[in-house]
Amino acid sequence: MGGNTGVDGGAPAGSGGTGSGGQPPGGSNTINLDGSPIYTRMQRLTNGQWERAVTDVLRFASPANLPRDVSTPLAGDATDFTNNEKRLFVDPQAQLDFEAGAETAAAIATGSADALARLYAGTDAAGFVRTLGRRAFRRPLTTDEEAKYQGIFALGERLYGAGFANGAALVIRALLQSPKFLYRSELGPAGAPLDGYELAAKLSFWLLGTTPGDELLDAAAAGALGAVDGLERAARAMLEQPASVEIMRDFHGQLYRLALYDDINRSDVPTSVASELAETSRRFFDAVFTNGEGLRAILGYFMQVPFLLLNGREDGPDSIRRGAAVADEVLCLDLVGHTAPFPPLSPLAPGQTNRDRVEKATASCTGCHGDLINPLGFAFEGFDGLGQPRDLDNGVPVDTTGTFSFEGGTSRFGDARELMRILADGTQAHTCYAKMLTGYALQRDIVETDRPLLGDLAKVSRERSLKEMVMSLVRNPAFRLRAEGTP
Repeated sequence: MGGNTGVDGGAPAGSGGTGSGGQPPGGSNTINLDGSPIYTRMQRLTNGQWERAVTDVLRFASPANLPRDVSTPLAGDATDFTNNEKRLFVDPQAQLDFEAGAETAAAIATGSADALARLYAGTDAAGFVRTLGRRAFRRPLTTDEEAKYQGIFALGERLYGAGFANGAALVIRALLQSPKFLYRSELGPAGAPLDGYELAAKLSFWLLGTTPGDELLDAAAAGALGAVDGLERAARAMLEQPASVEIMRDFHGQLYRLALYDDINRSDVPTSVASELAETSRRFFDAVFTNGEGLRAILGYFMQVPFLLLNGREDGPDSIRRGAAVADEVLCLDLVGHTAPFPPLSPLAPGQTNRDRVEKATASCTGCHGDLINPLGFAFEGFDGLGQPRDLDNGVPVDTTGTFSFEGGTSRFGDARELMRILADGTQAHTCYAKMLTGYALQRDIVETDRPLLGDLAKVSRERSLKEMVMSLVRNPAFRLRAEGTP
């Protein structure tokens, strides 16, 4: 359903609403860069990264039944993505969850001779500690660390009985609960280059969602990742792996809020259709990435059935939600106060169009609805609530024209297709997409000081593909150097 219309991309955002105290909300037509990053040097693994890293470190034959629901404390303020640094810290409950996960993983890894053989081919404690420790900490263990974990191995045999499996199990439990496994660190002087092991971990967790493999750690040990061209070769190889498609699926799913398809509750949309729309959308974004396309292709999503139906009503298009989606997710505008659902619209009067109805209902909010949301939403009046094309609305010809003041200047458009062309040829949508990609990759809020980086990535976005945007970010000092911030 909802095939490519020739432009390519987007998804749902919050419905319009009024501000606090009944006052009309405000807004701005410039990209919102008002974040508050922590710039942490100790980045906790996300739940998904933790699960995949455990699976790969312990060489499980297939994904194990590990505890996946490690509690994630709620952030003090909103973030664009769930992997943001402000959402990833360990409270007492998360500590218990990670402990339980480590115990489960250790039992699986040492539960059979085959599992132990996959984990380590030898039978000596020193070799086991050295090999597994390198995988878990994503670098070689220090001499002191080797001695510590060999002592833990011996303790396991004393506590649970002589036998390699008993010593190995306690080492695994200890390694997987260590901050050196649970956190990816970038400690050191601000502005200094990350070392090869740090780059290997940063790159692998971003593009593959898991710990670096032995081959990448070997490359780090050989100094192959210290130069930009070596890091670029490693990144390009990762972008061709299936795991990178899953990572980009998560990125686009969060950016365009594809989970909202699960909440469709309309009498004219069967549940089976709603789930099909979600999967169709995910596959669309997968194809954009794997086919070497970029934002120009993505923008066509707004002309497809899934987006239009999701942001539709049983009696017609939901112009407010469609406009808010474009403003928020494509232009990165700050729609201040638009967090609550907009009050239900009254039924259409004879001869009244949906556009007339929305304009009347939002007449008191010129600063946000009149200038930002409505013009963008009205461009899609040519599609009804199910995403089907229409020429008439309540017997009256539809009006899809509009004018919008972008960061680069004011443009007039005749319909949604023309609006998408303006977005594709302009700079704001590309800069917004660059902001989102950078925020997801660096796992932090993006702020005004990041503007030069966003400008570089936006230029790549206008001319090339998403994969080339990734490569541009990998080459940038923002990725390769230690950031200012907390130790």
